[in-house]
Formats: sequence, C-alpha cells, structure tokens
Amino acid sequence: MSDHRKTTLSRPDAVNVAHIVEHCHVLGPGDRFAVWVQGCPIHCPGCHNPQFLPFVDATWLGVESLAERIIYTAGIEGVTFVGGEPFAQPRALAEIAGRVRKSGLTVMVYSGYTFEELTSGKVADAECLMNNADLLMDGRYQVDLPTQRLWRGSENQRLIALSQRYADRVQEWDRTLGQAFEVHVKADGTIEVLGIPPRELMTSI
Repeated sequence: MSDHRKTTLSRPDAVNVAHIVEHCHVLGPGDRFAVWVQGCPIHCPGCHNPQFLPFVDATWLGVESLAERIIYTAGIEGVTFVGGEPFAQPRALAEIAGRVRKSGLTVMVYSGYTFEELTSGKVADAECLMNNADLLMDGRYQVDLPTQRLWRGSENQRLIALSQRYADRVQEWDRTLGQAFEVHVKADGTIEVLGIPPRELMTSI
C-alpha cells in the first residue's frame, strides 16, 4: 500500500514501525528504547530520515507486543517515539505509552508539530498521546538553525515537560550542553548513526 497524499496511516491496535533501536543515549534522558514510526505529513526540508516520511506500510507491530518488548528491555529509563511523525499514529502510541508509564518507565515524543498546534484541537487525537507522555520535543526541523542544545535537531525546537517526572530538569537540559551522537556497527557491517553528528563525519561515512 502506498499513497503519498495520505496524512495518516494508522490503526488503534498496532503501530506502523520504520525502525527500532533498543538502547539509545541521544534521544532523551538515560538509556532509551527508540521507536521510529513510518509516515509524516510535515516533510521538513533536509529531514534526517527521509525514508520514514512516506505513508506506506512498513512493519506493523501490535500494541500489546510492542509495549511488552519495551517494558522487558533491561536497563532502559524509558521509550522515545520519533519518526516520521508520532502524532500521525497517536492512539496506538498512547496505548503503548500508558502501559510503559505504568511499569515505571518514562515516555518522550518528538514531533514536527508545535505544542500550540498539538493542543489546539487541529491535530486529531493528539491529546491522548500528550496525556500519556512525560517529555515533548516540538517543532519543525530547520536545517538553517543548527543547535548545540541536547537532543535537538535545530535551535527552534523546544523541550517541554508534559508531566512532573522531569519537570525540574527541563531547564538544565535547555542549556547549551553540546550535541551528542552514536555510531552503531550492525552485525551485517552496515553503519547506523543516531543523533546529530558533525557534517564532516557524515561525509566521511
């Protein structure tokens, strides 16, 4: 199934997953289980994950099985949903997020939408995911606004506490602390880069 005109391709009982990394340190606090979802209606110029933009079937994972996989991953502090656009699949992700938080883990969500857009009622079902998350990184990626602030793609993006879990640390993380990235070498020899690496590194890779 492929339709680039779509702005959503979602089910309440499953998530259309583009990629998973079970241990990541550059997409939020601590060691995090990272889920990239497939499909984004925003299409920021210069997007770091253009292959995750089209609304096509990638890998559908059931809510219960994905939640259990996250919860039973040893050593993690929580899960981060990134994309793609998580708020194109808010209902299924909200169900997973609720289960994850009940287990004691935390939930962080990246979105190309701003907080104001997500709370305006114009993004369908956004509130259900917002209400089950602890942190939001909001705003379009802007390639002409590089940043040295943690976990962000561009300077305009904001880290917003949605619960009390990290509310007392957001100001600390908002300072210029430098970008972080990880390079993973997979079993098949391919290289995976997470976070925002220096441009010269990507050129050499």
